[in-house]
Amino acid sequence: MTVDVMAMRRSPLGAARLAVSGPDLELYDVPFRTLIDVRGGAGAAVADAHVWQLGPDWWLVDAEPDSAPALEAALVAELRSVVGAGCSVVDVSSHRTVFVLSGSDALMVLSYGCSIDLESVAVGGCVQGALAQTQVAIGRVAQDEWRVYPRASFARHLAAWLTDAAVEHAHP
Repeated sequence: MTVDVMAMRRSPLGAARLAVSGPDLELYDVPFRTLIDVRGGAGAAVADAHVWQLGPDWWLVDAEPDSAPALEAALVAELRSVVGAGCSVVDVSSHRTVFVLSGSDALMVLSYGCSIDLESVAVGGCVQGALAQTQVAIGRVAQDEWRVYPRASFARHLAAWLTDAAVEHAHP
């Protein structure tokens, strides 16, 4: 009997989905992204992926989901060959989930619960801190687009908080 591991996956939000839409705000979750933690060496550019520097010699790579179940994503092997020996490259896809906020009100919604001056984060930059008392990494994809990476165990709490914070920006 063959078990379809991919069919058994569950989003950290369960059956619920994060979806808020307004004239100047889109807020949604993107479960099952391939997330790779790279420590040591130098950052590597990865096609069709976001590479966030979390600290000196520490990166989070956010790529499309791996379509086949594997102990480690093919991306891990690729990154290991680029960053070299003595570096750590670990698949942390089940450790975090991804929330996307876009639109001109996205920064305002994030600022309701984050003491970091996100306005000063450059496009392509990433910061770590607390959002609604939840440890997150926040990456700026574009002028008005952000990716928030909470730990999977805090996803429901943060989704509820973001939905509440975005209420005044959503369609009636």
